[in-house]
Amino acid sequence: MTDQMLTPPKKRSSFSPVLIELTIVILFFALSASVIVRLITVANATARASEYESRAILAMETVAEQVKADPIGDNTCNECGARVFSVEIDEDLAVDCVVTSDNSPLQGTLYDIELTVTSPQGKVYALDAVRYLPDAEVAP
Repeated sequence: MTDQMLTPPKKRSSFSPVLIELTIVILFFALSASVIVRLITVANATARASEYESRAILAMETVAEQVKADPIGDNTCNECGARVFSVEIDEDLAVDCVVTSDNSPLQGTLYDIELTVTSPQGKVYALDAVRYLPDAEVAP
């Protein structure tokens, strides 16, 4: 027997197809995981914005109903004749309100109520409401 027969034949160094396939699978998994994490982050931000918007709209509707019930309020007006005040609903949510009166309609007063909320990101939400009171219902 010769020495050649006893030693195993040397293989050329090359990548196995299994290793290449496994590398591709790992890269695809990493890419998929990063996309899913980004989608979850965007969904979370959208949910928070939607939650704030819902709270702002509900707060403005509540304040509008309160002001419509008593548009004259404490009868404190600024030099322009408008009643301006702010209602703090939460630490990050305050409703700014401007109530102006118009005595021009016959036998009554028209109250224009403008409500605004400015979000911490700077987005402004607005709601307008109107209340007409005949002269017999207007307090002196």
